[in-house]
Amino acid sequence: MIMNNLESTKGGIRHGFSKAIYLPFNENCVKIVGADGREGIFDAVGRWIEGELFEADPQMCVWISANRIETSHRLSKQE
Repeated sequence: MIMNNLESTKGGIRHGFSKAIYLPFNENCVKIVGADGREGIFDAVGRWIEGELFEADPQMCVWISANRIETSHRLSKQE
């Protein structure tokens, strides 16, 4: 499932090098949408769970899966 609109990327962080978007997904999981549209689900430390995308930045997974308020200044507020 490719995300085609900005609404589906709210609350995510774009990776500086790969341009993939890291999104919180369920409890202690991260959904990554690659620049090419491939998606993958990873655990909180970057281990692959499912999807077409097999590579993740473990530090980004740790950061995005951490418990914090939803209005963190570091999370995107795209409209």
